[in-house]
Amino acid sequence: MTPGLLDANIFIHAHASDRHTAECRRFLAALENGQAQARLEPITVHELSYALPRYIKQMSRADVGEYLLTILQWPGVEGELDLLVEAVSIWMASPSIGFADAYLAARARELECPVFTKNLRDFAGLAVEAQEQLPG
Repeated sequence: MTPGLLDANIFIHAHASDRHTAECRRFLAALENGQAQARLEPITVHELSYALPRYIKQMSRADVGEYLLTILQWPGVEGELDLLVEAVSIWMASPSIGFADAYLAARARELECPVFTKNLRDFAGLAVEAQEQLPG
């Protein structure tokens, strides 16, 4: 059976003080120690990249990145983990781009294909081919 999908609100509630906090913290602890399994999708990592600093004001971009890299190491977390680690690492090292572009860069590296974009500067220095000229 495929494990359930993680939503960003589980992480947000775990850092809050509301009626869901204790339950979400227990679930994340179970993921951390491998007693529960859940899948982390790229869209959720993207949401966490901008939502966490909104809810936890003291979190810097570097703090968010380190937190995400930690989650991606938990035994109970499944998904395209190597790709997500690469995307988070690119995002952390490139403060001018959002997570979506960092993910595209990581995916393009993995697939050895270009990224078609009109914002070449977003991909400069990311060891990925970015093409402004579109085929066809």
